[in-house]
Amino acid sequence: MAEHLPDPNRSRAVVIGVGGYTTLSPLPSATASLDNLCAVLTSPDGVGLAHCTVLADPASAADVVRALDQAASEAEDLLLVYCAGRVLSEEGGAPHLATTATDSRYLATTALPLAEIRRILRRSQASRRVVLLDCAPGHAVGDSLDVEGVFVLCAPDHTPALLAALRDGIAGEGSVLTLSALARATGASRVHDGGLGAEVISLNPVDRVQAVLARLADTEHLLGLLAAEHTKTLGGLAEVRTKISSADRLGADVFDAPAAAVRDLRDAAAAGHWSAVAERVDAVDAMINAASESLAVTRARATGLLERRDELRGRLGVYLAMAVRVGLAEDPELAAAHRDAHRLLWTAPCDLAEATVAVTTYQNAVIRRRG
Repeated sequence: MAEHLPDPNRSRAVVIGVGGYTTLSPLPSATASLDNLCAVLTSPDGVGLAHCTVLADPASAADVVRALDQAASEAEDLLLVYCAGRVLSEEGGAPHLATTATDSRYLATTALPLAEIRRILRRSQASRRVVLLDCAPGHAVGDSLDVEGVFVLCAPDHTPALLAALRDGIAGEGSVLTLSALARATGASRVHDGGLGAEVISLNPVDRVQAVLARLADTEHLLGLLAAEHTKTLGGLAEVRTKISSADRLGADVFDAPAAAVRDLRDAAAAGHWSAVAERVDAVDAMINAASESLAVTRARATGLLERRDELRGRLGVYLAMAVRVGLAEDPELAAAHRDAHRLLWTAPCDLAEATVAVTTYQNAVIRRRG
C-alpha cells in the first residue's frame, strides 16, 4: 500500500454542486454539503489540502472547465474532483453535466460534456487523480470518466456518508484511509479503481474522533443543565421582581455566551476540526461552570431580598407588640409611623430601602417613648 499522504501544497480539490436550475427541477441536495466537504478536505485533521475551489450552482460549462483546468494544471500530487447534480443525455448521446442555465433541448451548447472532464483528467500530471460523483441519475455517468490512473467513485445520494467517512474516519480500517475503504464506506454503486484503490487519501481519525465526540457530548450535557438552571433562575427572578422593586437590578443574562461557544464547537466538529474542538472544550466547560455559579449567586441574592423583607416585617411586629405592652399603640405619632412602615412592607413590589428607613424610624420612636 502507498502509505504517504497527499502533499497539501502540491494537491488541488474542486468541489462542484449544481442544484438551482433555471429550466430543470431543483436538486437542493447537490449544493447542501459543499461548504462542509471543502472544510473537511482542507481541515488539518481531515485530508489537509491547502487549496480547494468550490463551485456552487455554476451558470455555464465554461465556469466549470476553467476551474477544473486550473486545478488540473497546478496539481502534482492529488487532484480531487467532486461533482453533484444532474447528468443528462440526448437520446443515444453522450452524458452531460447540467449547469444552472442548461436547457435539456440544447445540451450540446448549454451543458458540460463529461468527455471534457475526462479530457482534463487525462491531461493532468497529478500522480493521484480522484473523481467523486453524486449525480442523478447515477447510471447516466456510466464509464464516461473511466481512465487508467483515475479513481472514479459513483455514490448517488451518499454524500453524507462520504462526508462522514472523511471527517470522522472509518472503524476497522487501520491508521489510514484508502480510496477503496472510502468506496466501501459510502456504499458506492460503481467504482473504477484505475489502479489507485490502495492509495491513501488521509489519516483515519476514528479513535480520536470518538473520544472528542464523547467529550463534546459531556459539554453539551453541561449546557443542557445550565439551560434548565437558567430557566429556573429566570422564573424565580420574575416572581421576586413582583415582590421586591430592587430585584430589577439582578441579572441572569449568562446563557447566550456559553450556548454560542457550544455552537462553535459543533460547527468545528461538523467541519472535522477535531484539534480545535479538543483544544477549546475545556475553556467552554469553564465558561458554563462560571455561568452556573453566577446564576447561583443571583438566586441567593433574590432569596436574600425576600428574607430581608420578611425580617423587616418581623421586626415591625416585634416593636408593635412592645408599643402595645407599654400602652403606646394608640399614640398618634407612633401609629402614623407604623402605618407608613406597614404600607411599604405590604405593597408589591416593596421598596426595601424606603421600608428599612420606615421600620427603623418606628423602632427608634418606640424605644424613645418607652423611656
